[in-house]
Amino acid sequence: MLTPRLNCIINYVNSAVAADIGTDHAYIPIELIRSGRARRVIASDVKKGPLEIAEGNIKKYGLSDKIETRLGSGISVLDRSEADTVIIAGMGGELICEILKADIDKARESTLIIQPMNAQYELRRFLIENGFTIEKEDIENEKHRVYNIMIIKNGEQKPFDKDIDYHIPVYLYSHPKFKLLYEKKLREFNKIIAGLEKSENCDIERLNYYKNCVKEMEEIKNGL
Repeated sequence: MLTPRLNCIINYVNSAVAADIGTDHAYIPIELIRSGRARRVIASDVKKGPLEIAEGNIKKYGLSDKIETRLGSGISVLDRSEADTVIIAGMGGELICEILKADIDKARESTLIIQPMNAQYELRRFLIENGFTIEKEDIENEKHRVYNIMIIKNGEQKPFDKDIDYHIPVYLYSHPKFKLLYEKKLREFNKIIAGLEKSENCDIERLNYYKNCVKEMEEIKNGL
């Protein structure tokens, strides 16, 4: 039932009350209770269909008394200080920014475990510019997919030294799976460059930006 990505997220939870925002099938809440990593879990989803599937899985494991389901968007389903840990996983980075921005005071009251599917650059910028600290960041992979898992807390963090650091932070260079992340980002940059070069109305400024990113990536590789 659990993938390496989900297991990585679960391993960072040690909670009295955890909330899984966008729970889908409720795999994370079920394992949090079964493993003893949380005493109670709130499982929410913005769509009724996935939430009904989640409820079925929760009942299957006999955990309805420990996992509460809620229909609604983002952190709006939670009361102030209700959950000490909030998990937001499997969504786009820009959507995660919107969720946090919509209820930023609530977000500041919990440890956030965030796993964006894309737009990690935009998410890191949002967090640092809005008074959050990236306390730890992990890398996990499932076959060809590479994921970032971020542990976030309220508190000011010094901005990164260079723009490229928001794409691929220096603190990840020593991670055992850094090579996988590096190769993923390089593929992304080269794909964007190829698309821009084929475009009839090429955005030269954007093209030069990503070409410079590739150059800086090479410098990172040579410095390791």
